[in-house]
Amino acid sequence: QCDELFVDGLGINSNEITYVENPWSGGGNAGPALEVIVGGLELATLVFMNLKEDPNGDFEVKGDSYSEMELQIIDTGYGLERFCWAAAGTPTIYEAIYPETVSLLRELSGLDERISSMKHIDTEVLLSELSTLAGILNIDVGTDVSALYDKLVERLQSRGVNITLDELKSITEPLSAIYAIPDHLHGLCNMLGDGLVPSNVKAGYLARMLARRTLKMIDELGIDKTLAELGEHHLEVNLPGRKFTQTPEGILTILNLEEQRYREMIRAGEAAVRTALKSISNDCNQIPDEIYFQLAESRGLQPDMVVQIANQIGWPKLSARVGLASDMASRHAIRTKELAKENITNNLLNANHDLPPTSMDYYNDTSKTKFKAQVISCFELNEDSISSLNLSSEVSEAPTHAMVLDRTLFYPEGGGQMSDFGTLGNGKTVDVLDSRIEEGIIIHLTNGHLELGPVTGQLNAARRTQLMDHHTSVHIVGGSARKILGPHIWQAGSNKGERYARLDVTHYERLTRSQLDEIEDHANEIIQSDLSVEKLVLDRVDADARFGFDLYQGGPPKHQQIRVIKIGEHDVQACGGTHHDKIGKIGEVRIIRSSAVQDGVERLQIVAGETAREHARTQERLLCEASEVLGVQADELPATIQRFFDEWKSQKKQIENLEAEIVRLRTSGGGNDSIEKDGIRYVVMQSSGDMRQLIGMAQELTRDSSIPTVAILGTRDGGGKLLVAITEDSAASEKHDANSIINSISKHIGGSGGGKPTFAQGGGTNPDGLDDALKAARGLLSLE
Repeated sequence: QCDELFVDGLGINSNEITYVENPWSGGGNAGPALEVIVGGLELATLVFMNLKEDPNGDFEVKGDSYSEMELQIIDTGYGLERFCWAAAGTPTIYEAIYPETVSLLRELSGLDERISSMKHIDTEVLLSELSTLAGILNIDVGTDVSALYDKLVERLQSRGVNITLDELKSITEPLSAIYAIPDHLHGLCNMLGDGLVPSNVKAGYLARMLARRTLKMIDELGIDKTLAELGEHHLEVNLPGRKFTQTPEGILTILNLEEQRYREMIRAGEAAVRTALKSISNDCNQIPDEIYFQLAESRGLQPDMVVQIANQIGWPKLSARVGLASDMASRHAIRTKELAKENITNNLLNANHDLPPTSMDYYNDTSKTKFKAQVISCFELNEDSISSLNLSSEVSEAPTHAMVLDRTLFYPEGGGQMSDFGTLGNGKTVDVLDSRIEEGIIIHLTNGHLELGPVTGQLNAARRTQLMDHHTSVHIVGGSARKILGPHIWQAGSNKGERYARLDVTHYERLTRSQLDEIEDHANEIIQSDLSVEKLVLDRVDADARFGFDLYQGGPPKHQQIRVIKIGEHDVQACGGTHHDKIGKIGEVRIIRSSAVQDGVERLQIVAGETAREHARTQERLLCEASEVLGVQADELPATIQRFFDEWKSQKKQIENLEAEIVRLRTSGGGNDSIEKDGIRYVVMQSSGDMRQLIGMAQELTRDSSIPTVAILGTRDGGGKLLVAITEDSAASEKHDANSIINSISKHIGGSGGGKPTFAQGGGTNPDGLDDALKAARGLLSLE
């Protein structure tokens, strides 16, 4: 088939096609493979995958052992973009697939102008030779390319291209960025088009790294265009008419925001890098990997950015070691796996149990709250089992027993929904405090033991209704968020409890109260329409074909048969929770607030049904109480509070000015508070203020660098507080150390302290020792 495609379909002479046998391996599988080469260019790889990784296997491929697997797979990989390259005959693939963008970037960067000034170099010949040489060089990820440059110059000169190393680098280094920018933009625009939101975690991390690498290359080339401007060009020229989930306007908005965050990160990054390298010699060329890891994880600064900033602020020789980037990627992957392991809970059931799956009758009628069943297992929980349960805050007490029934109406905790509560009884009654599911078996966690046999179950009906209110509302609010904010909205997590529900959604900026109100209004309009909730059970293949990938907002399904919840045309999701049959039963929904749980993810806190009404009553009561305290009507509260706040700020400023004046008066000469000795002013005094006021006084005393000062201040507030401040870069800071002073005198107030050489503070539990502490300070400084 491959030969037929190339010869008959693409018109390639069969004599120009070479099939190279080279076994393939990857991802735990391997097999015989053919590399299809035309004119020195690999256009396809044909893999006959028939092996699986097995340490005891009989077959060895590239140093690993494999055994034959039952499934025989033909894995055909055609390089479609390489077909274009082969047809165009350009020096590199980039001129073939991004011709207009490469031309634009060469012009904007001034590369064409620089090349044209090198009259002795034929650029086309140079690029052709470089392309040919690149095809035969074996460069692994992380290879130090400095030696390769020397080899390239030698080979180019041997082929008639008279060029120096500096000239070669002045062409190839900007050219590599010019080639990389459209390739990065292509991946970035497709990611954002699919609805991905950049962040510092998970898949969003890759999008952010692509954006920041692109911006770094734009800066290095000196191109006066924004990321969004280049993105708009790429969409129009290289992805015309492409149907995306996200709108073009949405993609450009995200690109603009990512550039703003990048610029801010660079501005803040200088201080972060300076702090991280404060103990590193300015002559060093390597630093510990852990510094790179910390800066990447805490500040979003990748190693190349750290090196760039460090080179500019005092560490000119610093460079990242070869292979660091791949090591960081491995570290990120390992941490992701570790987090996944942390979420694994221990099973309550014995691995050798013979219990049948529980009949989940709650799916048949969610309004039913009483049922009869058989207790088929009941066992006591040990301390280890109880501690591993990770019970929610809604569970009133720790369970003592676990019970399995043949059938149940109790919904077990799962899919972000808390479990039903209620009772089980057969003459004796026990409370069902929580429920879990393991391998289709529902385990009821109770506060007592029941004998095997018939039992009657009773759900807490109010809780079941409230959980359905919240779970159904989460679907509705999620659908409304997509309608209002855009198609990139994706559920990143959810929790449905009795008191409230929360919905985490991907979004590229913080939500405003106005946006939350708009989502809330839309959700309530949907509720008022009283749509029916379709509850379908479908084979996964059929569900995928009918509803697509958006079905799995809550995560990939674990079973072949999946439950689908469809609310008209508003929202459809695979979901195993309990929901109303008609959404009008919810009544109303309120979005209380939003918060940023992580970069690129907004958490909406929701109340619905009875809790929404309770929330409204609580808000009304708080308004009334505030109105009574201030003696105004509720509608006058905002203006009144603003007036009080403005007055408070004004008075606070006046107090601060008075405190500063008191300090100046007490230290302007005379008395024992201020003494000048050897050109240094020493201020040792007690204040009646708190630590905040002490800090303000210390700043006032040490602000003027022309008056070297050592200020030792104390207060009886909070058990006794001491503060030592010294004018930086002065004779005072050369002679005295704030840490040494605070550690010497803090013991008198029954405490300890610490800080920097020019600023330290301490606290204790013996305010009566303050006079002794200040007296000790005067003695330490030879002021008495």
